[in-house]
Amino acid sequence: MEYVLLLIIIIIVIVKKYKKNKDKTIPNTNLYSEENEMNQNDKKNQDDNEYIKNNQSDIDNQDDECNENAYEKKEYLLTRNELKFYKQLKKITDKLNLTIFAQVSLYQIIKNKEFKDFNKIRSKSIDFVITEANGKIRLCIELDDATHNYNSRIERDNFVNYIFKQSNLKLLRIPVQDFYNLEDLERKITEF
Repeated sequence: MEYVLLLIIIIIVIVKKYKKNKDKTIPNTNLYSEENEMNQNDKKNQDDNEYIKNNQSDIDNQDDECNENAYEKKEYLLTRNELKFYKQLKKITDKLNLTIFAQVSLYQIIKNKEFKDFNKIRSKSIDFVITEANGKIRLCIELDDATHNYNSRIERDNFVNYIFKQSNLKLLRIPVQDFYNLEDLERKITEF
């Protein structure tokens, strides 16, 4: 009986040590430091993610108040107008060897310095982001439909225009149309 009790205690100690060591990271043994190996973009993204992680508790506190029926999936990522424009835009970006991303959160493309500023952009997105083949942001496009005439939307658009200007990011606003002139659109994209 004493041996069984001793065996149980040993197993508990081993399990506790395993759980402690499981979350520890293995130190980098490379000759070059991790920071020297990262390119500048990866370092920026790492800084952004660390900042968000350090301030996540402010966001997480809102989760306690959600009921189980508060969310459901959206059927489509893009509206009909956005999809129509995307298909035309894709013809141009393929020709120019560029990549399109749709519905990108502003905090993915704009770095903020203070958490209060993050709160201003965390729930906002831009319709399209066009990047070079290496992922470098070339320009962003906002497709302006009739909703952009509402006062609240005008305020939002003014704020977005301001932060794009302040961040030195190029923003192209395109009004929704029945027909898009591809040559004109390509010229606007290449001018940026």
